[in-house]
Amino acid sequence: MYVGRIVVVGRSQGRSFVAYRVSSRSFPNRRAEVRGKSILVSPLDPTDLAKNPYIAYNCIRVQGDIAVVTNGTHTDMILERIEDGQKPLEALATSLLAYGYERDELDTPRIAGAVRGDRAWLGIAKRDEYRAKELQLEDGQGFLVATYEKTDFEGTTLGGSSAGEIARLAFDLPLERPVCAAAALAPSEGQGSEYDLAVYNPL
Repeated sequence: MYVGRIVVVGRSQGRSFVAYRVSSRSFPNRRAEVRGKSILVSPLDPTDLAKNPYIAYNCIRVQGDIAVVTNGTHTDMILERIEDGQKPLEALATSLLAYGYERDELDTPRIAGAVRGDRAWLGIAKRDEYRAKELQLEDGQGFLVATYEKTDFEGTTLGGSSAGEIARLAFDLPLERPVCAAAALAPSEGQGSEYDLAVYNPL
């Protein structure tokens, strides 16, 4: 099954996380890269941006106790709204409403997620529907949303003990055409205050 881009929010071994996977038929030549407190997805060939402006963006950003994950440039708006004091659910909803779906040939939905403590948020903006929801996370539990097919907020057991392990497991999800993956894992109690960020690129 081809589901396009995938956003995951979850909690594993007492630590919350976000994960992201690029699956692509049209632009498979991309990679993920950690850049400070963010993870950038971009094409290996910069000229591909002239063909599709939606293929480069920060897929994950972290700040303090919150992590945001999306399939586009709305990552930045969501995090900035939260930093300005907006509640995460409102930040997801208003940002998805402001951006709407991607104006490409497939009307690709925008998807988004965030975690803080044991709470998570997921959202999607399709051509004909907008949804955002707050979720309570139990340990060993996660939820995902994808751009195609899996557009409802469904459960998943994806998890791991490090951001690197979670990113690799996200890449290995049994769904078609994986390209790269990324994850951010909250610190464990007594282990500082910074999220652990990691990527997995098979190339």
